[in-house]
Amino acid sequence: MESIDTPFGEVVELRHILHDSGVPLLRVTIRDGERYTRIDLDPATAHRWGRVMTQWARGVARDVAREAEGG
Repeated sequence: MESIDTPFGEVVELRHILHDSGVPLLRVTIRDGERYTRIDLDPATAHRWGRVMTQWARGVARDVAREAEGG
């Protein structure tokens, strides 16, 4: 689905997979040099994680914009 290069060299890969039971999952693999971390998320967990990440990113963007305006 997607491969994202991060600012500090890690690579985040997102893939749609189908569990043996038939459940669709989002496989998140984070590559950091020789290390790999992999988690499989069900749709509800992926949705919640995405929502939390979006809220965080929006909050940080607001804070940066305020600081740039001198406030």
